[in-house]
Amino acid sequence: MTTIENSSKLIPLYATELAPWLDELDTDFVRELPETGETYTLEDLIKMIKICVVNKAAINLKTMRAAAAVGLYSHNDPTPYPTATGPQTIQEWMRGNFDSMKGSLPAVVRKMIKQAYSLGTSCGEIRWYKRKTSLGSEWRLKSIPVLNPLRYSFAGVKGRVDRIIYRPLHDSSKAIPYAKLLHIYSPSLEEPEDPRGDPAAASALPFYKSRQIMYKQWTQAGQRQATGFTIIKAPSEKTVTILGSNGLPLRNDDGTIKTQPALYAAVSSAKNIENGSVFGTDKENDVINVPGGGGEGFFNLSLTHYEKMIFYAYGVPSTIFNDTASGIGNSGINAGHRLILDTQIEDIVNDLRDELLEKIVRPLLMANFGPKFEDNLGEFKSDKFLDPSLAATRVSNLTIAMSSGTIDANDLEATNRLREDLGLSPFTKEQFDQQQLAKLLAQQEQQYGEGY
Repeated sequence: MTTIENSSKLIPLYATELAPWLDELDTDFVRELPETGETYTLEDLIKMIKICVVNKAAINLKTMRAAAAVGLYSHNDPTPYPTATGPQTIQEWMRGNFDSMKGSLPAVVRKMIKQAYSLGTSCGEIRWYKRKTSLGSEWRLKSIPVLNPLRYSFAGVKGRVDRIIYRPLHDSSKAIPYAKLLHIYSPSLEEPEDPRGDPAAASALPFYKSRQIMYKQWTQAGQRQATGFTIIKAPSEKTVTILGSNGLPLRNDDGTIKTQPALYAAVSSAKNIENGSVFGTDKENDVINVPGGGGEGFFNLSLTHYEKMIFYAYGVPSTIFNDTASGIGNSGINAGHRLILDTQIEDIVNDLRDELLEKIVRPLLMANFGPKFEDNLGEFKSDKFLDPSLAATRVSNLTIAMSSGTIDANDLEATNRLREDLGLSPFTKEQFDQQQLAKLLAQQEQQYGEGY
């Protein structure tokens, strides 16, 4: 008798397939990036991000928080200046540019930060136009299309980038001056000045591939769990007649009846079990079904590990998405982890703010209002992300310090920090001085009234 488990050429042995796959995973994927360097293309990274929900979740979380942190344009000059649409302050006029441009600044910011984090670099082309009205003419911001990173390369002389070579899909290549580009990137450890940056998705790629392999094995394991193993024992020396669709024996060219090994015939018929069919075999054959064993814990642990590693590749704490008994995430842990995440995004947010000020705000102010604003470009600012429990603690500490005299109760900075944590707008120096004067007058009036 010959058993099916000794006839690997006849049917795949799912029970022994896992080990070679794990060996491939370790050799080809986990080791490839540290040992051989750049073994991927941007196309590989883009494809992974498109189809992997874990990558999308990590990137989108970081992108949305970073985009919100960029904030709105602000300028401290309250003077209305003549413009082609009537008197406006610098802040009103610049915000009007960002509001009227094709698309929107928040959308551009989200796209660029998403590219810079995941693919290492991002460029947006700054386009201007001249508007004429009955009140005059002015240069304005037209649009900032974000460029496809697969279609441009950086160029320059002596290590200094002064342009990119952009290759449109249906047109000839063109050079775009670096001064006309918004450009942000994630600096690499080895080459911090490399404008191509260091794509976080490259670190996630091997773990994504490993996870896909594990999913394949999990699917096969699930099938084995449901159907078990079928073992067939047949006489190795026996042959059986090959029958046609009409049930009659098939014959060779010389008229003899066609035959095949009994084991092969039984296995071929048994393959129909997978689709729920019934198969028949010789009564001398033994067919045994072995129920599938457990093992789902191993796959769950492995898949969770790879998911965490993908999150870590983007610097995102995995607990933000963890399932717990009380729902999604653990609020106590996530509060601190959100602060860690916000600290990470600060550098790239500051880089984008600088790019917006230097390459958009400065040229517009110089062209329309002259050089008097050269040293006062304004700023982009937003409310800081602050965990509610941390804000409450800080409010309590500031209140105690100011009431005990550790911090002067008339300290404008301390007062504004307290107001910020309470969700109130800060005082200007004039407002603060007026409030302090009003308090002093009220105290004097009360003392005068009591003395009188």
